[in-house]
Amino acid sequence: MSVGRLLRNHSDRLTPSPLRRTMLVVTAAALVGGVFTGAQTATADPNNDAVKKLNELSRQAEATSEAANTAKIDLDAKLAAQRDAEKTVLADEAVAKAARMAVSTYQVDVNKAMVAAYMGGTTSGYGAVLTSNSPQNLIDQLSVQRTVGGEMRSRMDSYRAAQTSADEAEQRSRDAAEAARVAAEQAKNVRASLQAKQSQLQVQIAVVKSQYNTLSPGQRAQLAAPAPVPPPPAAEPGEVGDAPEPLMQAAAAAPAPEAAIGGGGSPAGAGAVAAALTRIGAPYSWGGSGPNAFDCSGLVMWAYGQQGVSLPHSSQALARGGTPVPLSELQPGDVINFYGDASHTGIYVGNGMMVHASTYGVPVAVVPITSSGPIYNARRY
Repeated sequence: MSVGRLLRNHSDRLTPSPLRRTMLVVTAAALVGGVFTGAQTATADPNNDAVKKLNELSRQAEATSEAANTAKIDLDAKLAAQRDAEKTVLADEAVAKAARMAVSTYQVDVNKAMVAAYMGGTTSGYGAVLTSNSPQNLIDQLSVQRTVGGEMRSRMDSYRAAQTSADEAEQRSRDAAEAARVAAEQAKNVRASLQAKQSQLQVQIAVVKSQYNTLSPGQRAQLAAPAPVPPPPAAEPGEVGDAPEPLMQAAAAAPAPEAAIGGGGSPAGAGAVAAALTRIGAPYSWGGSGPNAFDCSGLVMWAYGQQGVSLPHSSQALARGGTPVPLSELQPGDVINFYGDASHTGIYVGNGMMVHASTYGVPVAVVPITSSGPIYNARRY
């Protein structure tokens, strides 16, 4: 049965809504890919050991690649924390220095008071009574003593406050210096971890490419073949489908279909889907973030970046961000993450399908979400 005929069999069940038109284009694109690769894969064994081995190696390399992407984000954060801590050290040192200068200003007066007390000087009223020779002289001495005593108490209070401020500033400076040391140590450890992951990844990439080069043309076609497409959902009673042939032509020309989001999907999600679909056929590249080659998180980051939304280049970071979405409430544009370590990701396009950059030797494609491994979670951005 021809692809056009197959689609016509479903035409009476398709709604002309934007989202359903989008999904029909996606389905047609996947079916066209299947027709073009069918002749090449007719003799390929679905359980071919060489392809299975390549898939396993590629899965390991992807996990390492996403771990390296996450480590790079972590390193950037640790370096930023180190820079902030070093700035705090400089600021606290300046405050401590100013506080010590204030202490030294009051120290002169304190020293004079201590010397005067030691040499027998007194500011007590009892001493004035003993040394005065007339009532007026007593009044004058008491007045002077009160003035001098008040000034000395004020200066002593200022001295104590300045001393306390200096002690606190120096403690903050020591704490900031320790925080800077810890931040620098953490950055050093994360950098070492990142370098180890990058080295491991380079070895894994070489192994994957070597394994890929052993595949026959038929095996390579089998690897790149689209996954089976689930049937379109039934339309509501009374809905009339459009003729599919124009959609077949559009799918063959690989245009960017307009995605529609409803039921609470994010405003940026529709645009991200549309952007990602323009990259169908782009090659997979470890660390790739577009516009011509991608890894899985690079495609998500690039697609959302076209909508002005900045996302991290890491599937694990994508699995931690955004808003959690139950799988029963998925909307086009939601980001789906896979495997126990969240080492793969893609963008949901509706109808149980997603667009993703899967693995080496396989271009960006639309596939069922059930074909990419166990689902870790879904997030909305």
